Amino acid sequence: MNESDLVFIGGGHTHVLVLRMLAMKPISNVRLTLISDTRLTPYSGMLPGFISGHYSKAQTHIDLNKLAQAANVRFIHGRVTGLDVDLKRIHIHNHPDIEYDKVSINVGSTPNLTVPGAKEFAVGVKPVSQLTATWAHLLAHDYQGKTPHWAVVGAGAAGVEIALAIAHRFAQQQKPIQLSLVQSGSELLSNYQRGVQKAVRKALKRNNVTLVNHFRVTKVEQQQLVADDNQVLAIDKSIWCTPATAPIWPKKAGLATDEQGFIEVNEYLQSTSHPDVFAAGDVASMTYSPRPKAGVYAVRSAPFLEKNLRAALQHTTFTKTKLQTSFLSLISLGNRTAAGQKMGFSFSGGWVWKWKDHIDLTFMDLFQKHLPSMHSDMDEPMHCAGCGSKLGPQMLQESLKDLPIYEQANFPHHLAKTEDAAIAIVNKEQSVYQSIDGFRAFTDDLYRLGIVTTHHAVNDLYAMGIQPTSAQVWANICFAHPRLSKRDFQQLMNGITEALIHHETTLVGGHSTQGKETHLAIVVNGQQHHVWPKNNLKAGDCLLLNRPLGSGVILAADMQLKAEAGTVDGLWAHLLTSNRAFFKALQNHEVHSATDVSGFGLLGHCLEMVEGSDLQINIDSRNVPLLPGALDLSQLGVASSLLPQLLPLKNRCMVSENAQSQIIDLLFDPQTNGGLLVSVSPEVASKLLVIDGVVKVGHVTSRLQTGDKEIAIY
Repeated sequence: MNESDLVFIGGGHTHVLVLRMLAMKPISNVRLTLISDTRLTPYSGMLPGFISGHYSKAQTHIDLNKLAQAANVRFIHGRVTGLDVDLKRIHIHNHPDIEYDKVSINVGSTPNLTVPGAKEFAVGVKPVSQLTATWAHLLAHDYQGKTPHWAVVGAGAAGVEIALAIAHRFAQQQKPIQLSLVQSGSELLSNYQRGVQKAVRKALKRNNVTLVNHFRVTKVEQQQLVADDNQVLAIDKSIWCTPATAPIWPKKAGLATDEQGFIEVNEYLQSTSHPDVFAAGDVASMTYSPRPKAGVYAVRSAPFLEKNLRAALQHTTFTKTKLQTSFLSLISLGNRTAAGQKMGFSFSGGWVWKWKDHIDLTFMDLFQKHLPSMHSDMDEPMHCAGCGSKLGPQMLQESLKDLPIYEQANFPHHLAKTEDAAIAIVNKEQSVYQSIDGFRAFTDDLYRLGIVTTHHAVNDLYAMGIQPTSAQVWANICFAHPRLSKRDFQQLMNGITEALIHHETTLVGGHSTQGKETHLAIVVNGQQHHVWPKNNLKAGDCLLLNRPLGSGVILAADMQLKAEAGTVDGLWAHLLTSNRAFFKALQNHEVHSATDVSGFGLLGHCLEMVEGSDLQINIDSRNVPLLPGALDLSQLGVASSLLPQLLPLKNRCMVSENAQSQIIDLLFDPQTNGGLLVSVSPEVASKLLVIDGVVKVGHVTSRLQTGDKEIAIY
């Protein structure tokens, strides 16, 4: 049972290595959490190669989401804004605080952009994720036939590598560019040996990069740099590789920092002011043995940080951090050549680049080809969570059909079998409707789980045109020490209550338990006189859907470590939004039939709408909106574990030869927090289709005219 929370802030080089080490040899009774504002963390050593075009984005980035899952680490996707060192709380933008017992910080640094105008007009080389995200836009900018002039500000090793990488990339694309490498002094790479300096100067000359000396930038304008002696350099863009600056929140939190704001740490990488706080990489200041901000030190700090975090939690002896003062230093020269030095020797050439390439790819293989093995029973098939964890329709029908039901006079039990919500109380004016929904957790971020589950549960009432008024919660929290269970419950309930406020619904009670896994179910109630029925289709109606499909296959891929970070980001942007705006818009129109798309997929719920009628639903598979990445994953054979139980429903469908089988699978894909599917007249449809995201996915015809199948797919 977990008893302590060890939280890692940032996915820097030190942390990713430590997490991998801890996955191989866990600390007993300790829960690990990683907080990062990005799912992909770039490896800075390969940034010049990425800029040059030698590596793809995938080759140069570590997927923190996949690492966290493989290493059994909770992953919180959010931006840290502060730290309360007294209450041991981490403040996260748009997220409840995360509590910790021990915390390690490895968030890196950024170039000094305090020069007036730099934040508005310059691009910082750090955080590296920022540059990799904007590089494609910088590269594709149209200068309308003019030769652009870019300046790289800062002529250290990073500045040299970036300038030469840009020059090589533009040359490869046969695009003209004028490049200037700007430095405040006159000596190039003063900390490097003459052999390296000579190789770099040759490379700059070969690539027509102009070295601008004695130019200390004091102001950045849209199309020029201004120096302290009023020199002016006309440019179109500037990329800054100047010395690093620290984030502001560690100092504001009261942590001891050096003059630049970096966290002071002792020989154990432990804060000199707060022993429960550790730091490594660029954000740390090793006052006992100062080091420059270099990735090599971050990597070599990892074993010491791992040992000392373990010691702090197990109350054993700490290990002093001992880092070499002399290390292999390699500088990329753009065109698959490099220069380097070690132990008084310098060298350059294509073989040096191959050496560097081998070192970098070997490091990345640790996180791309050799992730820790997930602890699971390999004989047991992987089961999906979310709506993919639900029972199939045939199993439900066969199990429920013969159950004895206590009969009450005038009580419409049949509605419970056909509608999204059931009548719980009958009165003369308005009936009270009730629905329950929930599932096993599909994320370690319980705050987000609370939000998504609430949105999902409320959809059952929205699908009948009912405004929910009250809700109750059943929560089963995964076994942990009472302190950790309390933290988890608070995260979960924060998400639920915030979502209920969004839906203008009151929490009136609930029940909580503990078990082997986290589960959550929410009961929602509402009163209504007239409701939208599920199966009241009219021939000629249009079928409208307001949200894309694909959450089931992406959640399945995420569990299997097959989903790319961008795909997962898109999924979460989808899951965290609700149907409330579309529900409110529908209030002003006549809705013939409605349902929400959830566990049985789009086609499963369409079959419920058409059941018992002489009508046919016609689905245009080309118009059905899909989440980015869903179709690619389906084509790779990824599917929710519930899908095999839904595919027999295809027997009730007539499928055109032109419809792709993978798209058909996605039409059955179980949806978590799916959209509302409504059947309305063409006149109403024309008014609703102006709403962002609303799509016509099909129409209703008479089955007597088109065949004996309930659904036609083309």
